[in-house]
Formats: sequence, C-alpha cells, structure tokens
Amino acid sequence: MRLSFITYALGVSGMLLLTACSQSLNAPVEYYQFEQTIKPMARTSATTQSQLRINTVTLRGALNNRGIAMKLDNNQISAANYHLWSEAPDIMLTASAHQALFSELSNWMVVKGLPVITDTDQQSFYEIEYEIHHFYGDTSGNADISGLWRLYHTQFETGRTLKEIHYFSEVTPLVDDDYEGLVATLEQTWQTINLQVANQLRVITTP
Repeated sequence: MRLSFITYALGVSGMLLLTACSQSLNAPVEYYQFEQTIKPMARTSATTQSQLRINTVTLRGALNNRGIAMKLDNNQISAANYHLWSEAPDIMLTASAHQALFSELSNWMVVKGLPVITDTDQQSFYEIEYEIHHFYGDTSGNADISGLWRLYHTQFETGRTLKEIHYFSEVTPLVDDDYEGLVATLEQTWQTINLQVANQLRVITTP
C-alpha cells in the first residue's frame, strides 16, 4: 500500500477513538467479496479418476473476522470497521478454492466438505486442508497470503493417511491504492496459490 492508503486506514482508526458515536451513526459500511467469475462446467464420476474433498479453510486468529485486515508491523494486525467482507473469509476462500481446483483438475471430482459415505467405493478419496497464517495488506503496498496445505488420502482398508505438506508464501503488489485494489489483489494471489496446488496434484497417480 502506498502512503495515501496507509494514512487513510490509520486515520480512520484514530478518528474512531475520538468520535466513536458520530462515526457509528454516519460512516457508510462498504462490503467486498471476490468477483470469482462463474463458468459453466460439469463433471461426472464416470469421467474422473478420483475424488478430492476440500475442507473449510482455516485462518489464524482474527484473520477470519469480517473486517478487512492490514498488517501494521511485525506484531500488530488491524481490522477495518467500515470495510468488511460480505461473508466470513473462511467460507469465501473455500468456495474460491473449490472453483479454481474444479476448473483446473478435469480428471478429479472436486467437492467441498466431507459428505456422508454410504458406499464402499466412496471410501477412497483425497482430502485437502488449507491453513492460512497471513491474509492481509501490508504497509509496503502488498497483499500477503501465506500458510500451508496438507493432502490426505483415505482408503477403506487402511484409513486416513497424510501424504504431503506444502508451505506457501505469496506477496503481490496491489493493483490499486485502496480497499478495492487490496481485495482484487488478494483474490489474484489466492488464485495463484490454487493454480500451484493444482499443478502439484496433477502429478499424483490416483488409485
């Protein structure tokens, strides 16, 4: 974030301390979400090799708040009061990851969550967990998404096995010097991460 955006964000925080009552009555609340363009797609079990189940993304601490987060220094995170996500970030990131991986992995049946298993054949599947440690803008004018993902494989005979762990850190310069630019850059960064995940999964020989 360039100085103007930082000054604005910090200035709003300062004004909240001085004029909390008037601000709460007069300040407009703005809501944001990933654009996530929908493309018509279809998939059948007959044309896929294996199932991939995406667990709900986990974000550390206050990062799952509706207020869009900024990193102020190494030990301080600030959440906006009037610039909010339209839904909880974990739900938004999970939906976005699902769409990205579904689009990229044409040989996989990609689903969200862990549905009830009623058939022995359905008890063999892969499962991915995301753990997000950074999800914010920083004072250098970047969007930062960092964390890890784990891949598990479950078989009826052997149960659940941890197959891989990958750490990632993607820091991307903002496309614009405002909250809309921060949101757009966070979406772009999350898309990049999921494309990397898809590339890793393509090399797996599914059973």
